[in-house]
Amino acid sequence: MPMLEPIERETLGEAHALLARGFPMRKPDFWTEGLERLMAHHAASGLGPIGQIMRMKGESAGVMLTIRSRRADGGSVVNLSSWYVDPRFRLLAPRMLTRVLEEPADVFTDLTPSPAVTEMIGRFGFVQRHAGALLVALPVAAFVPGGGARILDGIPDSAEAVMLAGHRDLGCLVLRLITDDGEMPLVVSVASRRGLPVARIIYATDLAAVRGAIGPIARHLLARGLAVLELPADPGDHVPGGWFTRRARPTFFRGTPPAAAVDHAYSEFVFLRI
Repeated sequence: MPMLEPIERETLGEAHALLARGFPMRKPDFWTEGLERLMAHHAASGLGPIGQIMRMKGESAGVMLTIRSRRADGGSVVNLSSWYVDPRFRLLAPRMLTRVLEEPADVFTDLTPSPAVTEMIGRFGFVQRHAGALLVALPVAAFVPGGGARILDGIPDSAEAVMLAGHRDLGCLVLRLITDDGEMPLVVSVASRRGLPVARIIYATDLAAVRGAIGPIARHLLARGLAVLELPADPGDHVPGGWFTRRARPTFFRGTPPAAAVDHAYSEFVFLRI
């Protein structure tokens, strides 16, 4: 029978080796730096181990990161990420997932599932949140009028302030979107893909408001040297300068639907910077 063992400091090297084997396209420092950021966050917040290693007869057979975080309303979220099972033991993958889902949490998310995992997790109660993403060419969207919307840097005085400050400290951009209807925070992660700087909306309470303010958002991000913006979307969503793609992985959740339109806080987009 497979056994699960939490990833602790003593087994971090073993987890790193499994992840490097499962995702050979990633450079070694990708995992070294990302796992250290994740370990530091879990340790500082008292969130326990960062994931699980599956063993068969003592041999390491699989690994999964379980990125845990808390929300302002007291709810707990576990983001499943970077799941790899040795091909010899792939039939045990559902059993591994069953054991991982026994962790106490209000919401589980899977934001970058492989096609094989996408097929599987629906049987475990996961529901699709977004089918793909809009990719927005910022130099094109920057010409769109703002309709009175403004973008400012900074953290608004709100119940989300601690989460927002934490993401700023982890290298994300924390912005304030101000419209005639009020103010909302935006959290934007930044990554490099094929040498191109890409921004991604990872927290927003109203995606329709984000799409409506795409001009001011594009101008603000373009001034930061960014070229492309990615935001979760479904077919039929549209912004000037943008196109829908299913090449971006669909996102899933299990449990109470997230209150925010997009809530990828404290996810692999932040710690692994993908």
